[in-house]
Formats: sequence, structure tokens, C-alpha cells
Amino acid sequence: MKTIQKNLLRSSLVLLFIAVGASRTLAYDHDDKGWFDNQHHHHPFVQHSGHRGYWDHDKSGATIFINI
Repeated sequence: MKTIQKNLLRSSLVLLFIAVGASRTLAYDHDDKGWFDNQHHHHPFVQHSGHRGYWDHDKSGATIFINI
């Protein structure tokens, strides 16, 4: 019985990680000129400290710069 519970827990965790990774990958797609948010709006790339990329804003208020 414990073996089944361990396998079920592991399988659930693997599926959770795959789902989160896939949602993050699909949320921000980009082309040569900019990126598309999860609502399919196009945002042009910007220059920051000599790097090309975009700003990513989290719901918690955190902001990070993503290099492309």
C-alpha cells in the first residue's frame, strides 16, 4: 500500500512540474522584434544595460529583465 502511495505522489509531482513548465513556456513566446504575453499582445524588445530583452512583471510585484 505504501509503495502505491509513493508512486502516486511521485507521478503527481512529475505531472505538476511538467504542467508548470509547459504553462511558463507557452505564456511568453517571442519573434525577432518582440514578445507575446499570455493574452497574445505583442511587446517590443528593449535595451537595458547593453542587453536586448524584455521586462517580466510578476503578480507579487517582482520585476526581472529577461535577456534574449
